[in-house]
Amino acid sequence: MFVSAFPNLQLLDLKPCKNISLQAIVQVLKRCCKISHLDLSFCNLTSGLNLLEMNFQVPHLKMLNLTSSQVDDATLHVISKNCSGLLQLLLINCSRCTHKGVKHVVENCTPLREINLNNCLNVHTNVAASMLFSSPSLRKITALPHIHFTETERKLLRLRQGCIVF
Repeated sequence: MFVSAFPNLQLLDLKPCKNISLQAIVQVLKRCCKISHLDLSFCNLTSGLNLLEMNFQVPHLKMLNLTSSQVDDATLHVISKNCSGLLQLLLINCSRCTHKGVKHVVENCTPLREINLNNCLNVHTNVAASMLFSSPSLRKITALPHIHFTETERKLLRLRQGCIVF
């Protein structure tokens, strides 16, 4: 496997790989523990593999792009447990994600500074608002078009946390 040749790999962009298995991704993450940026956008991550049974840690992962990857709440739960140092999470067009999965990430990835929920249609307004207030580290939230914060809520977020909501 190519990972053996690159043990210090820090950036891995797999977005052109449409048919990569979760098992292959986990094997890379187990062997390349210095990865800080991982782009899995447009990867089909629904292989039936039970991520909950896998044991891996990605302590240096700072940015994870899951745009249009069909990730679900179970996958987000595992990510929240294994990538606790995450700073940026992109979930654009992840329609299988709900408030439950996003909540796991926000609660367990305490340094999280940016989350993009654009077009995550199963994350509702009240959940997004509570998520914002429960995570003091969040500084930038790109919310869904159907989530509308009042101007009062936006001001409160800016004053309380310095958080910008788009």
